[in-house]
Amino acid sequence: MSKLVDSSEVMTSRRHVHLPTEVLIHIAGFIFDGWRSLDGPFFQVTLQRFCAVSRQWYSAGIEFLYYRPQLDRGNSFSLFTKTVCPSIRSRERKVDLGSLVHVLDLGALVHHSSNSLTARLLGRVKKNLKKFVAPRVSFAINSLAPLAKCKKLSYLCLDFVADPIPLSALKKAISGLDKLITLKLSSSMFITDDSSTEDWPPNLEYLQVAGRFDIEKMSSFRWPLKLVGLTFCGCENLDTSALEEILINEQLCTTLQQLTLHRSNREMFEEGPSEILSTLIALKSLRIPVDLLYDLLILPLFDYPISIRELELTEPYDEDFPAEFDVDEFCEALNTHLSRVCYIGISPGCLRIIPEASHTKIDKWVWKNIDKCPEEELDRLFDMGLVVMDKEPFC
Repeated sequence: MSKLVDSSEVMTSRRHVHLPTEVLIHIAGFIFDGWRSLDGPFFQVTLQRFCAVSRQWYSAGIEFLYYRPQLDRGNSFSLFTKTVCPSIRSRERKVDLGSLVHVLDLGALVHHSSNSLTARLLGRVKKNLKKFVAPRVSFAINSLAPLAKCKKLSYLCLDFVADPIPLSALKKAISGLDKLITLKLSSSMFITDDSSTEDWPPNLEYLQVAGRFDIEKMSSFRWPLKLVGLTFCGCENLDTSALEEILINEQLCTTLQQLTLHRSNREMFEEGPSEILSTLIALKSLRIPVDLLYDLLILPLFDYPISIRELELTEPYDEDFPAEFDVDEFCEALNTHLSRVCYIGISPGCLRIIPEASHTKIDKWVWKNIDKCPEEELDRLFDMGLVVMDKEPFC
């Protein structure tokens, strides 16, 4: 990756086509949108060249260049930090480049940074940072203070962080981030209720948990007040009794709307089936590995239809799970305690277990449920009927 340009650098050409600034901004925005397409990170190289044409082009493109920096190639991270976090002896720049950063993804970095540099970098980009993905080995407890000042942060991913950080310390740091909606905890986290007075961010709605649980305290654990979506990904112990102790929590039973169990969890359902989903009266969306279908939704004896409207099945938790699936048994469940299910998503990893030859029969029963569903609830659905997903979903 070539060096990030600055206003003090010499432009590459004195001869250039003059265009209205509004047109240049439109062109820069079109290039920026390339990060969502097949062009991947190459959009940033194009934007650097765009900014090097002239000072007018630089002023039109600089905000796009720094909005979402791509830092996982070559020495791009080193060049970026030297630009955004210059040494004290460097002359002061007229533009606060750190304030232009809205998305900072350091998830692909390993030994590129240090604890102190990551903390400094957060301090430089705090003004407008909306999304932050922490690096694996250079995010520690000393990064929490500058993180607490990122008041516009709406998405925080600590998924890759290896250094254990106490949950109480994290909550204390982020409790004032009232725009934070999504939080992903690291697999080094110990989830416990330590009776501290620290609150979760007030508007936190989606939480991904990993690591270890203090199971004895989970039934009374204080979850975020506005939590609607909970994902278990990378947990060390999620056997039947552990999951029941977590989900029997009174708050989750009445407010949880989305639940995901990822195949990366350990020791899931070694003790057999569970009827725990019947206690989650607000649950509308469920995503589970396909081999947990029996333990959670088919074998348990439910007295009445459970509340789930959307069901997504992903690749098996057990790699040796036999490719045997009783379609009639599944359809019978769709006619009884799964009679509210109006959407079933099947990931590519499920196709050897639920082959395409069975899809028409399953889809028929799902559409019978759709015909009975109130229209206002159908409007809230992601999709309807049986759908084969394009790719395996991440956590």
